Amino acid sequence: MRASLIVAAGGSGLRFLKGLRSKGARFRKKPVSKIFFPLQGRSVLARSLTPFTEIPFIREIILAVPPNSVKDVKKLLQRGDFHGVKLVAGGATRAASVLSALNKANRRHDWIIVHDAARPFVRPQAIRKLFASVRDTDGAILGKRVVPTIKRVTSTRRVIESTVDRSHLFEAETPQLVRRSVLLRAYRDNPNALRATDEASLLESIGAKVKVVPHEGWNPKITTVEDLELAEAVLAKQYPDETRVGFGRDTHRLVAGRKFYLGGIRISAEAGPLGHSDGDALLHAVIDAILGVTGEGDIGDWFSDKTKKWKGIRSAKMLQAVLRKSTELGWKVMHVDTVISLERPRLGKMKLVIKKKLAGLLGIERGRVSIKAKSSEGLGAIGEGLAIHCEAVVSMRKAGS
Repeated sequence: MRASLIVAAGGSGLRFLKGLRSKGARFRKKPVSKIFFPLQGRSVLARSLTPFTEIPFIREIILAVPPNSVKDVKKLLQRGDFHGVKLVAGGATRAASVLSALNKANRRHDWIIVHDAARPFVRPQAIRKLFASVRDTDGAILGKRVVPTIKRVTSTRRVIESTVDRSHLFEAETPQLVRRSVLLRAYRDNPNALRATDEASLLESIGAKVKVVPHEGWNPKITTVEDLELAEAVLAKQYPDETRVGFGRDTHRLVAGRKFYLGGIRISAEAGPLGHSDGDALLHAVIDAILGVTGEGDIGDWFSDKTKKWKGIRSAKMLQAVLRKSTELGWKVMHVDTVISLERPRLGKMKLVIKKKLAGLLGIERGRVSIKAKSSEGLGAIGEGLAIHCEAVVSMRKAGS
């Protein structure tokens, strides 16, 4: 079997945005789509896509998105290592968005599987059950048995007419797996195709056979802000936060005529640290400590002294680049403890200035930054004023995933 995955993300999310505004949210430019919002450190869209990457039958992914968010979605996909995903502009309705993507799907693929971008909790085993169930049908959908008692009421006065028998009722979910040829025929033969709310109803309209695959997993669609808050709470309970501690250190020779940068601050001194960059030993130690947490190598891997473009680079820029990567991986700095071994100049009150600067660079409160200075009592290269040595311990937290 070969299938194309279509992910419907073209909706405006009006109820979600209305909920945000009711909670006091303000937007500088355009409102942010709900698929970009984080769930325990990963976006709703990334969580919705990930389970399908484990399914060998799926040969391509086509994402239908609002026309004004194509650039933002591209950036999000790149950060999540989702390469090769096709993007198409969505339409005015869900069915129109799916049709736009369907027209871009590989014609050699016999099956189309459609999933809502705002359903981030489907499991790979549920998707596999769908593929295993469609050999003698035109399609299959995930469905959950209706549990609440359902009442049929009059259209005007809302008076109860009867209690609906639940034994044959299912709530339709996604993904929905359908034969490509049958789905195309349904779009062609149903004059109201673009009003359909899911693929199953489209196939039903032309008499095609669609099966419901019951499952017990939690597969909600994020529609309101309250849905997102509930999903966050469930994830937090299932996947506790992880905390790691990283260690870094750096030593630089001090030479006359060099500017002295320490913790992102230029300090007055007769000699400064020798280095390919600005030689900021404190920031270099912090960078290595962060890389120790994330497992992304060391500062030399990122900013080799063999590369001309890093010549003279400010270490604050190096730190910002490493922080961007750690943020993409879901890590947040919680606390930094540092030791500066330096004979001269004496830092004194400069420690408070460095503390403020480092806290700003890391995006944390000053109380989470410790700057300690030590002398070597005249011993060794440091004690003789020939070198500076810095050490840093960084603790970071990652939301459960």
